[in-house]
Amino acid sequence: MRRIFSLLLAFAVLLCPLASCSTHIDENVDESAPITDPTEQGQSETVKKPVNTNASNKKPKPNTDNTEDGVLKILSIGNSFSDDTMQYVYRIAKSAGVEEVKLGNLYIGGCTLDMHASNARGNKAAYDYRTVIDGNMHNTPSCRMGDAIASENWDFISLQQASGSSGIKDTYSELGYMIDYVHSLAPNAELVWNMTWAYQQDSTHGEFHKYESSQMKMYESIVSAVREKVYYNYPEIKHIVPNGTAIQNARTSYVGDTLTRDGFHLSLELGRYVAGLTFFHKLTGISIENIDFMPDGVDESLRDVAIESAMNAIASPWRVTESQYKDEPVFDPSLYDILELDTTMLAYWNCKDASRVLVTGASNSKSYAASRLFTEEDIPVGSVIMLSDGWQYRPEAWRSEGAQATRPDTTTASKITVTKQWWDDYTHRAFNISKTDLGSLESMTAEDIASILIIYVPKK
Repeated sequence: MRRIFSLLLAFAVLLCPLASCSTHIDENVDESAPITDPTEQGQSETVKKPVNTNASNKKPKPNTDNTEDGVLKILSIGNSFSDDTMQYVYRIAKSAGVEEVKLGNLYIGGCTLDMHASNARGNKAAYDYRTVIDGNMHNTPSCRMGDAIASENWDFISLQQASGSSGIKDTYSELGYMIDYVHSLAPNAELVWNMTWAYQQDSTHGEFHKYESSQMKMYESIVSAVREKVYYNYPEIKHIVPNGTAIQNARTSYVGDTLTRDGFHLSLELGRYVAGLTFFHKLTGISIENIDFMPDGVDESLRDVAIESAMNAIASPWRVTESQYKDEPVFDPSLYDILELDTTMLAYWNCKDASRVLVTGASNSKSYAASRLFTEEDIPVGSVIMLSDGWQYRPEAWRSEGAQATRPDTTTASKITVTKQWWDDYTHRAFNISKTDLGSLESMTAEDIASILIIYVPKK
């Protein structure tokens, strides 16, 4: 019997060992990056009698059949929605006691089943192969699907439909081909279907009209399509991850319809956290009830919402379960002092710069305001960071002198409670504050910024 050992703190994945792939590390120096999500439609398929019984209401048991080498190995063949799903799986697994994880994501923005099948048939070097090694994000451009599949003895290989097509039943005709193709290269891998989520109700996504611009109609269409075209039709799919239901569950809590960052991609904090918890728990059966990892922007109360949403989705994957967390915890500012930011206008930090000096002469400097450097003594655990709507910040972080290997993500979270994980083993942090549209701050002052980003420090 194979056993899930505990897994490592990382998306610690493969360097693509294939001559056709040239690996590089994403530097992510720019403060912004475009997001695209093109989609297509496919053809129809017939329905068989239901034979797949993996989506039950029974409490899942830990999966003991896929990790005899002590490593959890998951490959996703997807798009930007698989990026969202996989973002925190490494750290969730570590928090759950897993020792080593290998994760990969074959990425094309908005890629449909039709497009994946075409790429497989043509052996096209069309993918960004995204991995994390020792906590660092890597990207291998121009990779072939078959190369990535064959490069590792994967435990799980996940498939999904593009978001706009997920609820359109006649776009699933290539699923049978994809199952056969993947199994021909990875016969021992268990196949997974990642059910995507409905758009935010006010989304401006170009394909929302297919669902009469109704979030609930889109959600119900996705559930119906996945049940009919995947669950009933293909027993080869061993696990259906109900992320569409998990996100919809979370929307019934006090957080409301705020789980996306642009109307369709998940929010960098809570949205991705819900998806990662659901994905990890469904595949492994390992409990997430006592997970202590929380992304920046997620405090204990939001963690409870995320865990509840994931567990309820796995228990009842085909319908929404109302959250018990209806009331947002009350924040009392009288218990805190406000920290001075000592803001420098038209400047930002870049912790990958070895000099650790403010960037003031770059073409994009006018879009930023930079705080001073802070230590944990300045911003102790229990502090609260509040941000106004329409704004974002990157909480730069340094563990040592010199250039840092990675930079923290930009966040739009309106409220973050500082935890030990937020500080991790950093010695210093600082804030690059900007508008979400990266508009110029040339007409603004440091006093203006002080009313936009407020750091509340517990009174001594």
